[in-house]
Amino acid sequence: MQSCALYLVLLVVSFPVQISCQKKLDKKWITAQRNMSWSSQLSQPSAFVTRAQYRLKKRAGGFKPSTTCSNYLGLPYLENIRRSRYSICGSTPRTQPDNNTLCTQQSSCQSTVDCFTAPLAVDGNSTTASISLCRSQNLVLDSCKFLQNEREGITSKSFPLPEPGSVKVACALVNMTSAAKFNKKLHWLRNIHHEVWWGNATQDSPAVFQACSPNSSTLVTTPTMFVMRGRDTSYAHEVEVVSMAFSFLAALDPKDVAMHGVQVVIADRFPVTSFLETWARVSRPHQLRILASDPFPPNTCFRSAFHVYASTGGIGYNANPDTVRCESAVVTGFSHWLRQLYGEGDPSARLLVTPPSAEAVAGPAAEEAGVRGLRPPAGGIVLKNVVWLSRRHMELVRLLLNASTGWISTRMVRNEAAVMAGVLSAVQEWNAESCLLQRFDRTIKSEYELSLTNVNPVHGGATNSARQTLNETDSAAAAEHARSLTGLSQQQQQQQQRPQQHHIYPKRKRKEGFISADSMSIWHKRQMLQDTSSGGCGSGGAGGVNRDDGGSSDGEGCNNVEGKIRDGSEGHVDTEGGNGGGGSQSYTIGNNMIALDKLWEMDNNINDGCRRTNVLFKFVEGGFSDDETFNMQLQTIFRTGVLVGVHGAGLAHGFFMPPGQSAVLQLLGKSFSKVNAGNIFRNMAASLGNYYEDVLYSDVDIDEAVLKAAVKRAMDFVARKVMEAQLRRNGVLRLVLVDQSHFSIVLPSEEQCPANATLWASR
Repeated sequence: MQSCALYLVLLVVSFPVQISCQKKLDKKWITAQRNMSWSSQLSQPSAFVTRAQYRLKKRAGGFKPSTTCSNYLGLPYLENIRRSRYSICGSTPRTQPDNNTLCTQQSSCQSTVDCFTAPLAVDGNSTTASISLCRSQNLVLDSCKFLQNEREGITSKSFPLPEPGSVKVACALVNMTSAAKFNKKLHWLRNIHHEVWWGNATQDSPAVFQACSPNSSTLVTTPTMFVMRGRDTSYAHEVEVVSMAFSFLAALDPKDVAMHGVQVVIADRFPVTSFLETWARVSRPHQLRILASDPFPPNTCFRSAFHVYASTGGIGYNANPDTVRCESAVVTGFSHWLRQLYGEGDPSARLLVTPPSAEAVAGPAAEEAGVRGLRPPAGGIVLKNVVWLSRRHMELVRLLLNASTGWISTRMVRNEAAVMAGVLSAVQEWNAESCLLQRFDRTIKSEYELSLTNVNPVHGGATNSARQTLNETDSAAAAEHARSLTGLSQQQQQQQQRPQQHHIYPKRKRKEGFISADSMSIWHKRQMLQDTSSGGCGSGGAGGVNRDDGGSSDGEGCNNVEGKIRDGSEGHVDTEGGNGGGGSQSYTIGNNMIALDKLWEMDNNINDGCRRTNVLFKFVEGGFSDDETFNMQLQTIFRTGVLVGVHGAGLAHGFFMPPGQSAVLQLLGKSFSKVNAGNIFRNMAASLGNYYEDVLYSDVDIDEAVLKAAVKRAMDFVARKVMEAQLRRNGVLRLVLVDQSHFSIVLPSEEQCPANATLWASR
């Protein structure tokens, strides 16, 4: 009973699904797999659903989906797949072990075929919407006969028309047409997928016994997934099929796939597409196989096979208007699974902060070489893409071919150049409100002026270059500059005359150091220049801070700045791997880290209207032309925060964006806004916990002002969610600098080189 109670804490089950507690406990998505790493679970999609469900329930406010949401998108959705099981060949006892592929003797090589479906909402009046998921054991296939004939019709010619006997089983097949006719609940048995696989299949037990015997040369023991795509030209439908492969494996949780993985075999006759990269990753460690170009030998026996097909009804192509507000653990788990297939980390993991992977910073070769600890030069600032998905080139070709008719023509945008300029403007205006960028703009002038009198010839520059620069400047500007530095010269003299205070630290802090009088005077000059540029005197940071005594505008009284650090001592600053060349301020940690919360407290005294965020955005035109590979496209999408585009397959990229930290803006012409297909991307965003907004427009021109406002709202959401995830993961927000003066040296570990123990102890 305690186990049952624990289960109820971890899982929300809607009312219509009544299952015994013991059966629930047997489900993998209820186990402690949620605590395991993503990468080790790629062959167990149920583990991804487990973790997504656990996070939703543990967040503030909990997770209480409605009955409708649960049945179409929640854990009951997976249970409904399991419960839809219909045996069309053989009898598989429900108590049979999942990996029952004994077949130790020819007479025991019996075949079984179980088929499943999933709850779906038909898109409009579609007569082709269907989901078919079958699992077979001891199936014999003649690939050449399977692909020998061609169907008539544009929409069906890519589906195989197998010769009778190309698929053989050792069991009696059910007449699915008759079964669907007499039981309306089995209408899903009547679809092209079942017709292809089982319409001309024959019972041939001797052939199966021979091909499936343990010593057979044509026996395949690796679990195999035969994929039949519905539409090769639509990226959204490709995502739909892979979403159902994920759901199928998550629902059945087959032990053989968890142990050995699954080889993906493309079984249709569609041409190859770039999305096959994803199927190839699903197939790892086994090689992706295209049956039409690489058929199996005749009479190959597949010990364990899965057959997947979905058309306008999969969880990745959900047009149901009743679920456009539903968040889904299944879809969120699917998104994490897709991202993990490409090596993208979990953006919301509650783990200790770790350095970025070598591949993220350098490339896959560095990752393969085992390089660890690589960091970007400036860490802590998150840069997210705002991608405009252009359809202009595709629609241009369609127009020239007179192929853009009907509803397709409602997705054209005439003022695309103005739209891109508007999105770019929205990004620039949003970024300009950042406290970090405003501080940068405020201090550029003072830093430049400081460089004129304090040039450090690191690269061999002349020591009198500052004087030469001033001489080359017009006399009026030089005189003004000299007057502004009068107070600074006096300050420098006083500082140089003050005796330095030395502090003794234990060996474990040996990397901490001291700054010279010259470095300290540079810091005071920087403070004075920044205070002057902001109209007052400040303490502890760049930019003027309002003082109670209201310092005069000409800098009077600024010579009294002491420049003390956090502990009150003068002249000392923490350093790491280099002197750093600067003084410690209240927001610094060591000499190469900045505590953003303290920095923003100072900014509030200067400009309380700036945006306190470490997230910035950049505009990207996502035309994704033919010369840009699918993998290259995804590298852009993985770092995208806001996806903007008219209704089209490109918006399905949203499944690869970070769940709960992204936004999708779907531009809809008013003539298209009421079409059910618009719900596909509403459901996608809502299921992932992402921001979504319809941007409506009339005719063929988009209102740039309306779009700009929507883009800014989307960026607000993304920045807030990204920062919340950072705070959960790291506890604090920091900026980190790694350059020629700010770095940590690399040493072998004590385990690798025991003699280094003393050296490590002194660090």
